[in-house]
Amino acid sequence: MLSDQDLMNVQAMTERISSAVTIYVNEGAADDHFGTNLANIARQISGVSLNRVKVEFGEALSPFPDKPCLTLAGEFSQNIHYFAAPEGHELQPFLEALAWLGGAQQPRGSDAVRGVKEISSPVDLLILIAAVCPHCPQAVRLGLSMAARQPLIQLSVVDAIEFGDLAARYKVKSTPTTIVNNGLTLVGTINESELVEGLLESEAESSLTRVVDSMIKSGRAEDAGRLICEKNAAGAILPLYVSKEFSTRMGALVAIDEALALNARIMDSVVEDLVPLLFQEDVALRGDTAELLGKIGDPAAEPALKKAAHDGDADVREAAEEALGLLGSKQV
Repeated sequence: MLSDQDLMNVQAMTERISSAVTIYVNEGAADDHFGTNLANIARQISGVSLNRVKVEFGEALSPFPDKPCLTLAGEFSQNIHYFAAPEGHELQPFLEALAWLGGAQQPRGSDAVRGVKEISSPVDLLILIAAVCPHCPQAVRLGLSMAARQPLIQLSVVDAIEFGDLAARYKVKSTPTTIVNNGLTLVGTINESELVEGLLESEAESSLTRVVDSMIKSGRAEDAGRLICEKNAAGAILPLYVSKEFSTRMGALVAIDEALALNARIMDSVVEDLVPLLFQEDVALRGDTAELLGKIGDPAAEPALKKAAHDGDADVREAAEEALGLLGSKQV
């Protein structure tokens, strides 16, 4: 519930509204206390706004229809979904979004922010927050600013504590965590340029390595493997696989293992690029590559693996011999 001071802020902010704004309330199950709180907040805001903000009950179209939610709708948009209570520090960004949807002018913003108008296809933007997080309101305000400017952006603001299943699904370890199209994952405070770049490039093939890297760094390596399969883009993982940063390379291997589990032939297209790595100076990379080529199972790698079976390093030799065994080759 909102305090008297909160309600004074609501009144001041909603006076800026000049066109219809609606909050659609999905309360969830009958005994859902979180959903009840969302409904009460919506009623309070509507009452203090002198009906400038209307409230309608029932399920609105949202990314997680089984969960309690407030969906904000302007005259021409219905693309902002709150799976979080707009209380405390999170109230002000929520009120700003209502005002923007109701015709209040946004701050001019940078050239980068104005670039969201260039988006031509739907984009899913997910921001996972925690009520006690001091940096989350800034991330939410930035996302709201984008979604209010561009109706093609479907924004979901999710309380990672309240909805632990979603936090687990997206491997959230800290807040705020911002995810674009279930791929690009940005942890912590980000600036306008970073988010706009992510929104504009989220579907571009040229940016897929950056997306996969962000997923690996945020603990979503298995999800990155699934993305590689979805995009049929094995080449996107190679720059990460050859990284000199141990954690990046290990994350890339986890992603590759997941991709191979989903599609045994997904890495065939990069075998030709992997083979020369058997003869690089980095011993660990040689051994990992021999093992990987065995998992891929493409006979085209057999001649190179036979050479690697005579490598000066015992671990590389062993990995190459095991890979040849997986390929069905004769004992070297």
